[in-house]
Amino acid sequence: MSELILPAATLFRFNSGMLSLGLSDLGQEHAVRRLKDGEGSSIAFLVGHVTSSRYGLLKSLGAADGNPYAELYGSRVGARDGSAYPPIGELKAGWDEAAETLHAALDAVTDEEALAPDAAGFPIPDQTLRGRLTFVAWHESYHIGQIGILRTEMGYPSMRQMLYAAKNG
Repeated sequence: MSELILPAATLFRFNSGMLSLGLSDLGQEHAVRRLKDGEGSSIAFLVGHVTSSRYGLLKSLGAADGNPYAELYGSRVGARDGSAYPPIGELKAGWDEAAETLHAALDAVTDEEALAPDAAGFPIPDQTLRGRLTFVAWHESYHIGQIGILRTEMGYPSMRQMLYAAKNG
């Protein structure tokens, strides 16, 4: 792995574990529940959205051909009532699978690839693959934070509490 992408790769690995942990005790009823009078994003939508985002990244890294999440959760798709969403356990399995593929793909990135121009046009000054990785890592961190807030609003332990409980055995 290129040292140039190590900060983003570290954050991707952390996010992989945090989201998986944050879904481990969540029931389907709460996964599709939308706050803001039923207009906000549900946890299920957010999980599908960040998984879709990872597939977009995997495609740019040559590690995926398509995006099985784009239709329901792509960047131009808004949150819905959740009736068409897969069960949260399936979404978690999809996230975990995308995580494994992403970690392997990031391990293979060279310095030359990290500094190659990137045409995605993300709103970040660094318009290289390194910049894309930085932006996507921030994007999914933002949404994982939303998931943490939604969890606590529904009475679940905070993801921070879960992280420390898992760390301390």
